[in-house]
Amino acid sequence: MVVFTGANGHGKSGLLEAVHMLSVGKSLRATNDREIVNHSIARDGGHVQALGVFNNGPESVRAQFDLHIDPSSAENFNRMNSKTKEWRINGIKVQPVEFVGRANVVIFEAGDLNLALGAAAVRRRYLDILIGQFDTEYVQTLVRLNRVRASRNALLRGSFEVQDFEEEIAFWDGRFCEESVKIIQTRREVMELLQTRSAPIHANLSEGETFELTYLPNLGSSARAATSTGLEGNELRNHIYEALMASKRKEQSSRHMVIGPHLDDFRIDIAGAPSRRFASRGQARTAALSLRLAEASLVSEFARRDPIIAFDDVLSEMDSTRRGTILERALQYEQTLLTVTDTALVGRERLAGAQNFRVVRGNVSLLN
Repeated sequence: MVVFTGANGHGKSGLLEAVHMLSVGKSLRATNDREIVNHSIARDGGHVQALGVFNNGPESVRAQFDLHIDPSSAENFNRMNSKTKEWRINGIKVQPVEFVGRANVVIFEAGDLNLALGAAAVRRRYLDILIGQFDTEYVQTLVRLNRVRASRNALLRGSFEVQDFEEEIAFWDGRFCEESVKIIQTRREVMELLQTRSAPIHANLSEGETFELTYLPNLGSSARAATSTGLEGNELRNHIYEALMASKRKEQSSRHMVIGPHLDDFRIDIAGAPSRRFASRGQARTAALSLRLAEASLVSEFARRDPIIAFDDVLSEMDSTRRGTILERALQYEQTLLTVTDTALVGRERLAGAQNFRVVRGNVSLLN
């Protein structure tokens, strides 16, 4: 176990975010590149690098992320493209899709409450990152699907000069259905595994409350989504195609796609009630912890290596009993990273067996 202690605002979260970025290739919280660098670099230009060496027995992976900002482009930094970024594995430049999942990190952070209380996009991102840590084909399919959707949306907006619109849109309809089948089937399978792993964890943390996950593919109506359960291959493809055809009128008025995996969600029911409407903050926190611990279990099984477990200043929000239970589960994995403002939250015995660091104004120093 590695413990980073420091006051709020001194860089503890940034440290764990850099570790997580080396696993999934992008920021945990930021919506654009400007938010992951300090103000002076965003304003004046400069170079940012995150580099980590991940060891798994005899295997060693050196993951590196670089972001370069020219002074001339700093004003337009929010609109910078991927050419300003580089991803490397063992010194070799790779595409983002090849970078994801080469090292595995599961992070618990305060924003996880939104898994139970927030918008669909939060849960969809959680699911994509989880699957991406052990299924490269899924990541590649997701990239292709997003490109298909962008091309199809461009047609709907009239961005392309096309003589035969119907023929062109039909081509992208077929591509969209093919890629969607793979995404929906994989998400459905992983959601079933998540249910199996998370329910007993939640029962243990909540003194027996029931916990149920329901995958909600966005196919235009709840009835159509429900009837997709159990469909696979061509049957599922035809089902998606029917949903796409039924959405044509809405598409014409909105000029963008209104159904598909990019709008999927999953519902969390705690003690039989949907979490978004009825969960307290305490219940939401327990749900999020259950999902993260289940995530760690799945990543460990399918990636065939232990993920790094990271807690970003969340121990202070737990009572001592739950804190002990969570830490005991986390310490079953090879390495656990903790950020805290007060080492008393860790406990004297655990602290004695840990590596301890102090974080002050972005500088990290060893304490023992």
